[in-house]
Amino acid sequence: MTAPHDATGAPGAATAPGTAPRRRRGWAVTAGVTALAVLGAGTAAVLTRDEGAAVSATGDLPAAGAPAAAMCGVVDPGRFAALAADAPTVEPSPLVADLQAAVDRLGGGDVSGLEATGEHVATLARTDASATITSWGTGGDATGSVTVAPGAGGSAPEAFALAPDGAVVTTTGARSGAEVGSWTPDAGSADPGTTWDLAAEDGGRVIDVMAWPAGADDGVVAAAALERSRTLALLHADGTVSDGPTLAWDWYPRFFPQPDGTVFVSSDVDGDASYTTLTRYDADGDTLVQIGSGQPGDSTNGRGLTLDHPTAVVPAPEGDGFLVIGPTWRVVELGEDGVWRRIALSGEGQGSTFRLADHTPVQRTGDTYSYLGPAEDGTLGLVQVTAAELDTLMSAPITWNLGVSATTDRLGYGAGLETDAVDDYFADGETPAVHATFDPWWGAVSDDYELRYTVTGDPWAQPAVEPVTGTAAIPADGGEVALDLPAARPGPYEVHATLVETATGEERAATCLRYAVGAPGATFDPGALADGADWGGAGPLRGVQIADELGLGTHRVQIDFAGMVPDDATPSVAALDLGALPGAEEGDPFAGLAAAATEAVQRGVHLYVQVGEADERAQQAVADGTWEAWVSAIVTAVHAGAPDVTLWAPWNEPNNTGFGDGAQYVTQVLQPFSRAVRAVDPRARIIGGNALNVVVPWYQQAVDAGACAAWDVVGIHPYTGYNRSWDEEGAQGPIGQITALREVLAACGGDVEVWNTESGWWSDGPANTWGQAYDVARTSLWQSALDVSAWMYFFSEGGWGEGGNSWSLVQVGSFVKPGALAMATVSGLLDGRPAAQPVEVADPVVRAMSVGARTGEAGDAPDPSGGDPLLAVWTLDAVTDVALTATADAQVTVTDVYGGTRTVDVAAGTPTTLTVTGSPQFLSAPDGSGLAVEAVDGAGSSTNLLAGGTATASSTSAGDLATLLTADGALADPWRAGPTAGGEPDVSPWVQVDLDSPATVDRVVIGSAGIRCCTAGLRDATVQVEVDGTWTDVGEVTDAFLARTHVVRFDAVADVTAVRVVIPSTTQRDVTIPSANYGGQTGGLLPAWEPVQVEPSWPLGLVSLAAHGPA
Repeated sequence: MTAPHDATGAPGAATAPGTAPRRRRGWAVTAGVTALAVLGAGTAAVLTRDEGAAVSATGDLPAAGAPAAAMCGVVDPGRFAALAADAPTVEPSPLVADLQAAVDRLGGGDVSGLEATGEHVATLARTDASATITSWGTGGDATGSVTVAPGAGGSAPEAFALAPDGAVVTTTGARSGAEVGSWTPDAGSADPGTTWDLAAEDGGRVIDVMAWPAGADDGVVAAAALERSRTLALLHADGTVSDGPTLAWDWYPRFFPQPDGTVFVSSDVDGDASYTTLTRYDADGDTLVQIGSGQPGDSTNGRGLTLDHPTAVVPAPEGDGFLVIGPTWRVVELGEDGVWRRIALSGEGQGSTFRLADHTPVQRTGDTYSYLGPAEDGTLGLVQVTAAELDTLMSAPITWNLGVSATTDRLGYGAGLETDAVDDYFADGETPAVHATFDPWWGAVSDDYELRYTVTGDPWAQPAVEPVTGTAAIPADGGEVALDLPAARPGPYEVHATLVETATGEERAATCLRYAVGAPGATFDPGALADGADWGGAGPLRGVQIADELGLGTHRVQIDFAGMVPDDATPSVAALDLGALPGAEEGDPFAGLAAAATEAVQRGVHLYVQVGEADERAQQAVADGTWEAWVSAIVTAVHAGAPDVTLWAPWNEPNNTGFGDGAQYVTQVLQPFSRAVRAVDPRARIIGGNALNVVVPWYQQAVDAGACAAWDVVGIHPYTGYNRSWDEEGAQGPIGQITALREVLAACGGDVEVWNTESGWWSDGPANTWGQAYDVARTSLWQSALDVSAWMYFFSEGGWGEGGNSWSLVQVGSFVKPGALAMATVSGLLDGRPAAQPVEVADPVVRAMSVGARTGEAGDAPDPSGGDPLLAVWTLDAVTDVALTATADAQVTVTDVYGGTRTVDVAAGTPTTLTVTGSPQFLSAPDGSGLAVEAVDGAGSSTNLLAGGTATASSTSAGDLATLLTADGALADPWRAGPTAGGEPDVSPWVQVDLDSPATVDRVVIGSAGIRCCTAGLRDATVQVEVDGTWTDVGEVTDAFLARTHVVRFDAVADVTAVRVVIPSTTQRDVTIPSANYGGQTGGLLPAWEPVQVEPSWPLGLVSLAAHGPA
């Protein structure tokens, strides 16, 4: 794997002479605890607020506002949208700050149990020899303890209950396992004051001791469950035993008595835990509600959530319903009928986190919840929060991404959407089919709820995918319901389904199933791939197969240097731990790598092995001078075990992992590596460089230090900032950088190849989902034009990413993304053709490239053009029209990025209108047709009437206004609004340009900063023109989202002296801010981790502004 990537697009920070590092925001992940999001920081919870701010006791929050784009599978976008910066916070404080230390002073043991009743709270700590139950006072001091040491053949208690008076009730440790005793903490005797011998019940050993509030009036102090009986034994204060209710359970039962006298029982239907139920019984043993679910399947794509094994069930904060907690990182609130209400997750949210220790019990007594939770320093505390505080916790916004959605975006336990296709991918010719599934228990609520759904496709697809909507009734006995789908054509689809309460219309839960339809001739078959799917990337053989079938053509295998090379060992093949090789099998460490290398040769895939990255062991080898010898040992071993491996790369992103000077990298890493590899295998080729970002000065240093003789291929990692496209950054990004790199590499001779050995885009949120596909297509064209001859997309299959964001083309075990379909389509179109050539179009928002007829051997990927010349056309993320012209009548085949085709007839000499967007379309016509793309407004449309004018703005926090008026625009350095000159918040920013002379204007083009990550772009705007000192509104932009460039057309206005773009204000969380798209991850709303404030930390950004007149 590579170094972690931050949120703006590039992995970590590049360091090189004269360059600034590109950093992205990251999110911390806490291991070993359940951390539930609230609004402040700490371990327990106390509501606080800024002076004058109101505190909500119910958890109600000001409205987040409406997103500009729908979020598939999200029932409430506000759940993932930021709070106001001054929103009330919950700041935890523990009852017992260091519980483990306190327990250690009382006898030690691992804390594992917790019970509470009335004013009494106690914990259980268990060792191999005994169990100690300690009671805690309201000040956090131990008020008493009981230690139970089992006799011969007995075992220490694992569970206990507290009687209403605070007495401890638990097993005595007797050999029979059927004896229960009651102790008053620190009563001065190790013997119980009361003993209940349950052997006469003939139920075997006691498996649980629990509180029994339903029997308090009858003198019942606790209840016991026996392994061979299904009737609870009620333990009375006078030492007698009576029969309690008869309940049902199977394997691994867990009991959760409630303050109202009911009890929940969780159990598995068999020893394999193939299905788990949670049943609520009244005090007489009558079933009130039962829910359940099976084990998780391979996919989380729209599927039902697994009940798993909860560690606690307690009443919900608002009185009705209940919380199902654990076992690890989630708290789910269910209604009395077992249907979802809301969910809180570990470590997610704005501000503080509410932390639960793994597998902690949770108890509610009155208005107080008690639980075990770790502090930031790792100490375990006993924490108490009120119901109002916990309600705030349950409503606190959390950050949405694909990782989070796999838990939050569900219909509930045992209900979801499914297909019968692997990865929900349907090959051409297969009929897509999606069905909703409901476990039998849903029949009990079938009259109360229904499923409503909408199926959509790419919003920029042409012709548009007509949405399909429908309503499905829940079967009375559970089961499957088929959903209606759009007519199948190549492309990605999203099924947004909501569970609706029929009486009120309230949407209780939602989910999203994403499915894909392959293009005619596509070879991708996820069901036939080799094993090796993994969250962190595909295994060697599987990776090669995906690289071929999706058209990537390249796959990287990273050597685990630290795993293979022992500390303080002398370099040799014998010293290596070959079992650490990727794809190693028991008895054959080369099994996976050798098979992958052989397959790569057969399929024509570049498989290369990379050695070295940021791990300390590799760094140590370089420092102590053993790097070359260890490389020699590794290559010798691999050459013998996997002889088809001939491509090797030294070090991942060296400029970001200790070798910020290119010359240092060459002398200490590249040259020793090259010598070692070539000495073992003269056929081998070395892929050198592989720096983070195309840092041209760093490569210059490397070339000056002799890199040309040591590398055969130059690797680059051309990431952009903020997940932007190459087009948005233009000459300031990879397009310009690769051009400059070619000049540096001229010193190496004309035959040195440049490979893109790592880059990609994360795909979380509605802007990035589709943007990944457009970026794959556009970048493929640019790489063809810039002679970048290979691409190792980061990464083909997986789920990993910083902050839970996902970079892959295929979400592992779940679904095939739009980017995967685009990669397969565009690689097939470009395979075997000459380099793409940029084509000038008079319309400045349009981009086009011509690609000659196929001259080389075609691959297996489909090519709807039939090998004819191609003309690719797209925009700078605008929706506009172009004119197709031809010198001879032609039927033009138009292929979209997913392989869908349509035809357009173009008559010789007669322009035909074609709508274009940021999603490239590939036009093909027989050679000699003279097919061309022209601006619909004629040649005059390219003249920017604002060039040479004077730009002013209501505020500026960054960037140069003058760059907006240049031909290229501000590119990667947008102008950004900010506080006014007087220091006041600018809630309705404007930019004005006074023309150098009056002109006739009929359209204004506004270029916005991209919104893929961590930046604000245009959502709403009003365009005004000034004539004779009077301003007039002539056009507007409304609820924009995917479009980054906006062509605002209007009737021509003569004698215009100035143009102004005004951004209206809006309200989010009762805060007035500019009406912008604040990132694309949450549909344009500020994501949970970036608070709403009157001066947004992501100010509105623009990159270009132009005005044009009639031709």
